[in-house]
Amino acid sequence: MSDKIKNKYFAAKDSKEASEIILGKANMWFMHLDSNLYLEKLKDSWSAYHGAYYTDTGSGHKIVFSGEQGEITNIPVNHYRNLAQHILTMVTASRPAFQARSVNTDYKSMVQTKLANGLLDYYMREKRLETHAKNAVEQAIVLASGYLKMEWNSTGGEVYDYNEETKTPIFEGDVEFTNLSPFDVVFDSTKENSDHDWIMCRSFKNKYDLAAKYPEFEDEIMAIPSKSETSRYRFDMKQYDETDDVAIYEFYHMRTESMPDGRYLLFCTPEIVLQDAPMPYRNLPVYKISPSTILGTPYGYTSMFDILPLQDAINSLYSTILTNQNAFGVQNVWVPRGADISFNQLGGSLNIIEGNSQFGKPEPLNLTQTPAEIFKMLELLVRDTETLSGVNSVARGNPESSLRSGNALALVQSQALQFISGLQQSYVQFLEDVGTGLINMLKDFASAPRIAAIAGKKNRTQMKEFTGDDLSSVNRVIVDAGNALSKTTAGKLQIAESLLQMGLIKTPEQYFNVLNTGELDSMTDTITDELSFIKLENEKLMDGDTEIMALSIDDHTLHIKEHKGVLFDPDLRKDPELVQNVLTHIQQHIELGRNTDPGLLTSLGIQVIAPLPPGNINPGNSPASTNVENLQASGVPASPENVNVNMPSIPKPPEPFEDLPIDPQQVGNQ
Repeated sequence: MSDKIKNKYFAAKDSKEASEIILGKANMWFMHLDSNLYLEKLKDSWSAYHGAYYTDTGSGHKIVFSGEQGEITNIPVNHYRNLAQHILTMVTASRPAFQARSVNTDYKSMVQTKLANGLLDYYMREKRLETHAKNAVEQAIVLASGYLKMEWNSTGGEVYDYNEETKTPIFEGDVEFTNLSPFDVVFDSTKENSDHDWIMCRSFKNKYDLAAKYPEFEDEIMAIPSKSETSRYRFDMKQYDETDDVAIYEFYHMRTESMPDGRYLLFCTPEIVLQDAPMPYRNLPVYKISPSTILGTPYGYTSMFDILPLQDAINSLYSTILTNQNAFGVQNVWVPRGADISFNQLGGSLNIIEGNSQFGKPEPLNLTQTPAEIFKMLELLVRDTETLSGVNSVARGNPESSLRSGNALALVQSQALQFISGLQQSYVQFLEDVGTGLINMLKDFASAPRIAAIAGKKNRTQMKEFTGDDLSSVNRVIVDAGNALSKTTAGKLQIAESLLQMGLIKTPEQYFNVLNTGELDSMTDTITDELSFIKLENEKLMDGDTEIMALSIDDHTLHIKEHKGVLFDPDLRKDPELVQNVLTHIQQHIELGRNTDPGLLTSLGIQVIAPLPPGNINPGNSPASTNVENLQASGVPASPENVNVNMPSIPKPPEPFEDLPIDPQQVGNQ
């Protein structure tokens, strides 16, 4: 790095000066968000989501009286949270299925991808990665952006060794996940997308734990004001009681042309820099999800922002209705002046009331009637919130009376799912990035053998020991979000019926397994395992292994099709030993496919190879026969072109008129 870059680029300066500039950028970041009212929007959305409509403390789940004399009755009816929760459920209801991808397709790579899939599922279940991912989606819906920080904790996991010199244990280390809110993340606001070179995030740690971990800064750390004692966190929505937590800041810079090694800074203040090291990760370890973005900016945007004023209007109309009912719900009676009726006469029941009929009888005053326009407006506002959010009445379990048929309900429900497909795609991309980062982190840091409980055969848990080297061939992770229909009872029934009609379900146990769980692995495990085994056989054939043995219970047709692929290379066909080895093994499957009990093969769902009609193939000692044994004896390369099989002779068609029972000349004469 040149001195000019080091002197001018803030990320390349010394740790104290770089920390000062980073904190200055953070302050400018929040001042900018405050000036353009984006922070206010986030706070309003957070308050509405938690029902804090008439109070600032978040305890808005009660009736509040306002006005000069408390005459107005305010009641919150929180459609806002209900809509957001439905969006969250629709996006995350289908558990994502990770699928690791490797750089090669050999057997070793297939084994590693299978291990990677099991580890991803292990971290989703046991390490609560799925919970953290759902929390990020929830924040994205309400606060327009959600963040997940993934880092390697060198003191995590189990103890596997002991350092005799320092008298300290050595840990396996493990991956840790932390959710961050938009109030805890700062990045380059000048970018028009989320492709950033650097990012800074804030978290809180107990200062006593921090001082114990960094004893050289003990006095300085103990003097740092806690988050309940400083105004630096004025952009937070939370109210802090007395706490010993202090803020720590982490700065990550990618490896770029100007910063070949990247950079990682961990500091509390510019004077307390706890770590200054090269970037330890391949990519920025903070992952973001947003339903959408404000065009031309990296700021997130959510449709819930559009519902904020509608929710306020809904609360106002409900409060108007309740105020009227509360004020005039107790019946009043109008008595004409001079009617000679006292108050005591109107109390109780079964009373005889006497009065001067000349002035009229007492009448109740109906003051509780609310104009119909208010109720119509209320219905319109609720319908508009559903339209703007994409969560229709069917998804909320309150379909319109006009929607009676199942097809109509399904159509409306599918429209809701289609509306949120943008957030669904963001969720899938978010999980793919997190999954790829997780595998890379294990590859780079999991040097000590560790054991994880992963799903084995028939989804039974098995303990698997691994290191980062066991994942060396895995280069990325993709996510199949799954079909939402398959998660419903009707969808599972439809899948089971379709598989039954196609003959893929052969036992009642398989049918009820699909119907109850929607799980299709039981249908595909056998074929997947056999294909993996065939790939291993192909590799052994190419290595010259001549002791590969076919069994009668193999799917012979499948083996033959896959094994012949070894010879789909002109260079490999020039190797007579390889060709001989492959054709000999294929011949084993042909013989077993013909001679094995057809009933056994049929019960296993294996296609039976029909035997050739007798007398159609030349015997082995015939000059026209060139079977594999003859080729081996003669030294001729046994390529498929050299294997000649005499086909049965095709009968010639009769000559014209030669088989007619009468003379054709006679026919002509007639």
